[in-house]
Amino acid sequence: MSNIQKINAYEIIDSRGVPTIEAKLTLKTGQTVVSAVPAGTSTGKFEAWELRDNDANRFDGNGLLKAIKNINEVIAPKLIGASVLQQTQIDNWLIKSDGTKNKSKFGANAILVISQLIAKAGALTQKIPLFQYINYLYNQQTKSQLKISKIPSPIFNIINGGKHANNTLEFQEFQVVLSYSNSFSKSYKTVVELYHELKRVLIYRNANISVGSEGGYAPNLSSNIDALEILNETFAKKKLKPGLDVFIGLDIGATNFYKDQRYFLKNYPHPLTRDDYIEMLIDITKQYSVLIFEDPLQEEDFKGWSVLNSKISKEIYLVGDDLLVTNKERLQKAINEKACNTILIKPNQIGTISETIEVINIAKKNNFSCIVSHRSGESNDTFIADFGVGVQSDYVKFGAPSRGERVAKYNRLWEIEREELKLI
Repeated sequence: MSNIQKINAYEIIDSRGVPTIEAKLTLKTGQTVVSAVPAGTSTGKFEAWELRDNDANRFDGNGLLKAIKNINEVIAPKLIGASVLQQTQIDNWLIKSDGTKNKSKFGANAILVISQLIAKAGALTQKIPLFQYINYLYNQQTKSQLKISKIPSPIFNIINGGKHANNTLEFQEFQVVLSYSNSFSKSYKTVVELYHELKRVLIYRNANISVGSEGGYAPNLSSNIDALEILNETFAKKKLKPGLDVFIGLDIGATNFYKDQRYFLKNYPHPLTRDDYIEMLIDITKQYSVLIFEDPLQEEDFKGWSVLNSKISKEIYLVGDDLLVTNKERLQKAINEKACNTILIKPNQIGTISETIEVINIAKKNNFSCIVSHRSGESNDTFIADFGVGVQSDYVKFGAPSRGERVAKYNRLWEIEREELKLI
């Protein structure tokens, strides 16, 4: 039977030492599924609302008793007896019952954990892997025939800066991307080896080798360019050719150093105008093997994004995260204004699995690439790995190849490649 007997939510601690929500769904058969939701540190202002208690006497105001009460006393009782095979109907009911544009009544964190539980329980009752069930949901909802043929290519964040680290780097992620032609397992192995080589390079340079919130190193370098040079040095030591074997991705998080219509970077004597800043970004693409630019401009500057998009190589993925926040209206605006060509997908930015699928479908229909992403505050839940495979995302990014909450997701992809799809 696929009917719900009980749902119970509670707090757990995420990878940052901050509470998040985990919940358990019990079917009338006695079978159970458990899921937890992530939380962001660098968040876009247009994201769905993450409900926190704001009680300074408990978890520094980060407690989740309000959101959990919404689940256990309001949402769960209404779902008793419902079939978990009704993903879209349940998601739509959650949206309607909340009734706010940004899900501030129940909290997007409360809504998403329910939506994930329904998907996991649906896969359980159908006796198929979660990624296959996600693929079924995608095809059913979008009336398409998307086939699972690959593991999405991984993007590894191996140097942390910005809000992800306590150092002087303004850019928040320095990423490594292997050639798209590689299997997942080959990319994983290569970047694990690169990660350890990077540590040796940083030690040789007397740089800090502590790690940031996403597992990448957080060195005490003087500028973003220094980090790029160190990546190139690391590539050379492993005999990898930039632009052929390996590429660089940059999650710039520009909103965090934007003020008064200027961009403030420590290695420039004066703040940069938008035009000067865009030229700086273009220079970086010419000097380094940059494949991905994520959030290179302030999150409300659609015009600036359009200018950059018209000037950079069509070979570069210009990624909207804070700009688009997995929101179909903002995605449509970006499509109309030709502001970017890639969307970062984070289910907790919008709140339900069905809404996330809708956004991905719009992106695919408009020739946008998709990158399914974790958040800086994570648990060991691997839902997002299965989701990336199920919707056949072009790329996934889960942080560095270190820290349990990051590698749990990469290891799940490895397991799917090896045991479920038997691609290796």
